[in-house]
Amino acid sequence: MKEFMAFIYTEGDHMTEMSPKEQQQHVEKVGAYIQELVQEGKMKGAQPLELSGITISGTKGNLHDAPFNESKEIIGGYYHLLANDINEVVDLIKGDPRFEDGPWKIEIRPVRVVDGIN
Repeated sequence: MKEFMAFIYTEGDHMTEMSPKEQQQHVEKVGAYIQELVQEGKMKGAQPLELSGITISGTKGNLHDAPFNESKEIIGGYYHLLANDINEVVDLIKGDPRFEDGPWKIEIRPVRVVDGIN
């Protein structure tokens, strides 16, 4: 099995646009989807990310920190997946119920495994 990261992009906090009942339904649907993938051995982990943070950039001796991502679209969460190939991950992601609740964008990237890291 190969490892893949799926980055979930968002423009703001979609949960604030939902009623409390819709929020609960969304969390339950996505949670069930995640649990199914974990039980099938297809998911190593998944978490939402806070919508704020800090960016570090530059070179050693000349590093700068700045407010996180000034653009509208940011990474709001991730899935760490296991699959035979990227096409299998595409099929898994297409089953994500979050797409039922509005427009989302999920970027899939293969993990490059390097000996000696982890």
